[in-house]
Amino acid sequence: MAHGQDTDEMLNEIDHKQGAAKWPQTLEAGRSVDEFLWKGDPKATPVQRVGLAIFGVGFLCLFVISIVLVVIGHDGPSIFIGLVVGTPCGIFAFRFLRNVFRRTTR
Repeated sequence: MAHGQDTDEMLNEIDHKQGAAKWPQTLEAGRSVDEFLWKGDPKATPVQRVGLAIFGVGFLCLFVISIVLVVIGHDGPSIFIGLVVGTPCGIFAFRFLRNVFRRTTR
């Protein structure tokens, strides 16, 4: 009987530790991350700000590459691809980088 109770306790503990990896909790965690990326947080920690800056710089690099593709490529497909990729990347990059420097109002 004790062996069965130990197993049940161990399974319950494992289930509790993996709670954030299951469906409803992942949706909530993903929502908070998306909200932080898009809206920013004036009380974000320095580590969160650095992570957001890395994402912003990554999208900024894609934006610059697509602009170079538009400027250098004089044919229709390269201009179209550059604009289709560059526009959202530029929006994301500048939005993320703006959120890096958000501070609380005094």
